Amino acid sequence: MRIVETWNTKQFKTTIYALDRWYVIEFEAGPMKQAYKLTKDKHPTTAQVKKVLNDTFNEGIYKNFEQMYINYKENGLK
Repeated sequence: MRIVETWNTKQFKTTIYALDRWYVIEFEAGPMKQAYKLTKDKHPTTAQVKKVLNDTFNEGIYKNFEQMYINYKENGLK
């Protein structure tokens, strides 16, 4: 696995990793991470992977992080 690209937004850090058959897109916010796998068959370039990361997709990621944070806090992990 190798890092292809990484960048930060005010909400989270995004990293794209390349594997033989997959791209793994990892989102990190504080102590939490989410990851998604895309096949290179359907998304052969990093530019095509980044097209998936549109505003609607990123809003869903952010909502997942909000719920994860609530679970984290309610279970005494903070």
